[in-house]
Amino acid sequence: MAVLVIVGLARSGKDTVADYLAEKYKYYKLTFSSMLSELLENKGIPATKQSMIELGDELRKEFGMDAIAKLLEKKILRDDKLVLVGPRSIEEIDYFRKKYPGLKVIRVNAVEQNRYTRRSRIDPNEKGDFLGRDEADLKTKGMQKVLDAAQYEITNDDNREKLYVQIDELVKKIGG
Repeated sequence: MAVLVIVGLARSGKDTVADYLAEKYKYYKLTFSSMLSELLENKGIPATKQSMIELGDELRKEFGMDAIAKLLEKKILRDDKLVLVGPRSIEEIDYFRKKYPGLKVIRVNAVEQNRYTRRSRIDPNEKGDFLGRDEADLKTKGMQKVLDAAQYEITNDDNREKLYVQIDELVKKIGG
């Protein structure tokens, strides 16, 4: 059984890495942000970065720092090859580490300017607001502990082909 957790700051390429793992290596992909989006949509609230942050904060305050992990676990249909994307707290990683002791944490890095240019329609347009979200996550949710939990790192500052080569080399190393 191979369970991978992909971590990184906003727009570092976490989903790109996970999508490649899902497509080429047949991993089952689940994202923490999709759980929040789904909950917001069920309430009739648009899923913006801000609304997802607020909902995530509310859930963590009420149910603990691993609240999103507990909700996401209910979406797991198979765990033979699972990739989980985007935890924001170390408690979320620890929650899955208890269930899957052999899980591997992979950090995706990218420089600020590349991440900013990759922003989507749901991200803040202003660079200060975009990067400010990282700072808030690092301070309030313990995102630095999440990043530090990584046993492996991938750098996503070039083209996709070079990124895919790094992923392929990593999969050979960890056996996935």
